[in-house]
Order: sequence, then structure tokens, then C-alpha cells
Amino acid sequence: MIYKKIAIIIVSISLLLTCACAGDVLIEEDTAVEEIPQYTLPPVIKDPVPKIGGELVFPMPKNPATINPLKVHNVELTNLLTLVYEQLVHIDIDGKATAELAETWEADATGTIWTFKLRRGVQWQQDYGQFTAHDVIYTIDQIMNLSPEESRFAVYNHLIVSYIATDNYTIAITLSEPSNAAIYFMTFPVLCQSFAETTDIETHLPVGTGPYLVTEYDKREQMQLIASDVWWKQPPYIQKLTALCYSDHDTELVALDSNLLDFVTTSTLAIDTYIKYNQTESLDYLTQYYDCLIPNVTDGVFSDVSVRQAIAFALDKRDLISKALLGHAVATDYPIPLDSFLSSGSTNIHEYNLQKAIELLDTAGWKNRDDDPVFEAVINTLLYDLTIDLLIYENSEDTYRRDVADNIKAQLINVGIEVNIIEVPYSEYLIRLANKDFDLALCSFYLDQNPDPTFMIGTGGSANYGGFTDLNMDLLLQNCKTATNDEDMVAAYITLEDYFVAQAPHIGLYFRTNSLIFDSAITIDDNIRDLNVYTSLPNWYLLVEEGEVN
Repeated sequence: MIYKKIAIIIVSISLLLTCACAGDVLIEEDTAVEEIPQYTLPPVIKDPVPKIGGELVFPMPKNPATINPLKVHNVELTNLLTLVYEQLVHIDIDGKATAELAETWEADATGTIWTFKLRRGVQWQQDYGQFTAHDVIYTIDQIMNLSPEESRFAVYNHLIVSYIATDNYTIAITLSEPSNAAIYFMTFPVLCQSFAETTDIETHLPVGTGPYLVTEYDKREQMQLIASDVWWKQPPYIQKLTALCYSDHDTELVALDSNLLDFVTTSTLAIDTYIKYNQTESLDYLTQYYDCLIPNVTDGVFSDVSVRQAIAFALDKRDLISKALLGHAVATDYPIPLDSFLSSGSTNIHEYNLQKAIELLDTAGWKNRDDDPVFEAVINTLLYDLTIDLLIYENSEDTYRRDVADNIKAQLINVGIEVNIIEVPYSEYLIRLANKDFDLALCSFYLDQNPDPTFMIGTGGSANYGGFTDLNMDLLLQNCKTATNDEDMVAAYITLEDYFVAQAPHIGLYFRTNSLIFDSAITIDDNIRDLNVYTSLPNWYLLVEEGEVN
């Protein structure tokens, strides 16, 4: 600790004063040394600050078919390549579109012509010059020649009428209809035209504008990366990365347990097995996996909205998540995460309320008319039990859906609903969904970063398995798609959410979470999400040094 002492010595000074009347008189003024008290200042605190240096080792898939970022479907490899390639528009963890290689964007009055202004001064790695609009046009050309099965970015191809570079730093895209899909389309990783035209980007060392440069790649062994010295943002703290190839995820977890890896992302529910006191830590993050119950609304008991609402109130989702997924999920009623800027948060969640569920069933004509726990209704003078079939598919490698179904069955009997679980092979499951051969189906969706749920609940939607049709819902969905700024999008999506919760075209359950298990020596930026796990990695650090004196 540092102390400061202040000592002030006052020297006595004799003053000769001359009196103007009655002659010269010598007046001597007494002086004294006044002691100044000593003060002890608080100790100076030095905050640790990140220091450049260090290396991280983590896994990557072995023998990938391609490392062309436009064609990669594996989430783990997609995340790895975000360290090399950058997007024009980045979707943050709250769902907001943020500027990356595009600085600004706007739509014209028709909502069909979108103009993107690009960032100037961005350099390609390996001396390939400056990033310009021509690189963007080249990349879009590649996407337009791919099918949605080949590239997730090609799902928007049918909307794009034309695209041009109006100058070196401006792109104009014309859509066939008013839509904010242009924003989500522009999340593709941009290729360097001069590099890609002369190189096999399926297998060759990639070149991007991102924080790390690939120096070595063997698809059977590893990828080596170092911090790029031409990145336009603050340089990464950790200077070297090694991605080691493993044949499967179980082998990756064994390597982590043997201290051969510094971090791993995992969907395994039993992460406690890999947490070591003072050695490893874990962080859960939201994925795009959304699970829900889809009611067949075309006929039968679920054609009544009161019954659909009753199911929503009868389910204790938090208990379901705790028992079936060991806590690795976040409850929701709606296919948009609660922390999205387009969601009203938890205000619309159906709180667990058995009494409310029973009241709704009574409204629909279902009540307990005998001594057994199953409710009944009188239909055309006949008495029917409230018994439903819950359709799920078999998966011997991932049994959590069966656990979810078992817990749903156990909960619904508390409001007089008897559930028969129908577990079938996946191929039969798809056929039964397509034919609406079910009462209630447990479904999982991996949602796009574009929040538009039309495909699930819009009339004729490709995954509208329950046959829900509502003209007002279709209008609200259209309003969401055509909103061209954040303010209008928020208003449109909140209105849609209110109507969705009231109509219950399906009953949302939860978004799955995955876990990042990492060495305790790493200080991480926890601003992560399923497709953004490595986006914050340039802010992670291993080493620290003392900061400035406070």
C-alpha cells in the first residue's frame, strides 16, 4: 500500500513595522510553527486489465465436406468460420440487426428496394486489397446459384429480383414484394472475389476480413489460426487458436475431461459430469431449437380454442424443463425468444394455473362427471372421455422428447386429460404430420434468425401441420414482414404475439439451451447465442496485467 505524507514547515518571519506617529517603534510579532496533521489516503487499487497473448485449443468436426461458409450446415463449423469471415449485417443476441461490413441500410417507400452503405477501409487478409461492393455482388452471385438445400442463405433467392453495386460502397437490392427479409438475407459471410475466383474455397485456407487468419488446415487433423493484423476492429487479446478434429462429440468431451481442450460447446444435459471445481466452468446459452405442441385444429377436441388454452395453462413448463431437460431450456409460449427486442418478455407467458385450465375445459363442455380422473363431455347424447393421442418420434440417441412427453402426460391428467403417447419412426412421424393424422404433436424446429413465423402458423404454411387458418393472423403476419424499421417491427410483432397467445395455434414450450464448458483461466464475454458463440471470442482473454492507478 502507498501512503502520502504532507509536511509543511513554516519559517518564522520577523516583521518590522514602522509607526508614522510618535517615532520609530520596533514591533515584534510572535510566530509559531503550526503543525499540519498527517492524513492517510486509502490504498491505491490496481484493476487487472486484459493482456494480449495466449492460445486456446478447441474442437472442430473431422472431414467436413466443405469449408465454403455459404454451404456449411454444421453449427460448430459455422461458428468457427465466423472468426474468419464477416457479414454485412449481424443479428445480435437480442435479435436486433447490427452493422458489420454494412454501416447503414434503408428501404424505399415501397419496401421493395433496399440500399446498403458499406464500410470503407476494410482490408482482406493476405494482401488481397480492400473490401468493396464488388465482393458483395460476387458473393450474392454464388448464393443465387445455390438451392436452399445447399445453402441456408438461398432461402431468400425467390424474393430477389435484382441486385447491383451503384458504386464501390453501395449495394441496391430489389425484392419482388415489400419485406424486411432483405436484412436477414444480408447476414451471409462475404467472400473475397479476387481470392475465390482463383482458389478452391471448398478446401483451401480461407481468406476473410475477420479477426483471425487461418495459417494451416488439414480437414483430418486441425486448423491453426492467428490474430489478423489487418482487422478493422480492436485486435483480439488471444493471439493463437488451434481447432482439433474429432470424429464425434463424445470424443470431444473425453478430450475436454483430459485437459486436452480449453473449451467445448455441448447439448448434453449431464454437463455436471465435466465440471471440475476451480478448473472448469459452464455457461448456458440460448439456441434456435424451439419445441412446441401442435394441435390438430381441423377437427376434434382442439378445434375449440378453449381446449387449446386449457392445455397452455395446465402445463407447468418450468417443472417440465427441470425434470425432462435438467434445466437446459427457457420456457416460452411463442416462437420468438423472451429476450428478443420483438417480444414483450414474460408478460404473455401462460402461468401454470390448474383452476384456470379446468374453467376453460368446463366452458368447452368438459368436466368430471364420474369417479375417475378423466373429464367427459356429452356429444349427441353420448358420453366421451377427454382422451388424446400425443405424437412423437423415436430417437434412441436423444431420448429427451420421450421424457418431455411422459411429463406432459403426467401433468395433463391433473386437469382430466388422458394422454396416449404414440411413438413412431421419424419417417412415419412426418407422414402423419403431413396427413394431419394426430391429435397433438410434439414438434421441434430449428428457427432461422429471421423471426417471421408464417411458415408455422400462416394459412398454407409449409410447417402449419395443425391446419390453423385465420385471416386476421395472416394480416398480422404480413404487417410483421413488411415493417422496415425497428420501431414498426416491434409494434407489429407485439400485436402478433398478443393474438397468437389468445388463439393458441400451437402451444409453445421452450427454447433449448446448450452449454459452453471452459477452462476457468479464460475470461469470456458471455454475449453469446447459438450462431454467435465465437463472435465475442476476440474479447476473451487469458492473461492480465495491473491496471492504471485509480
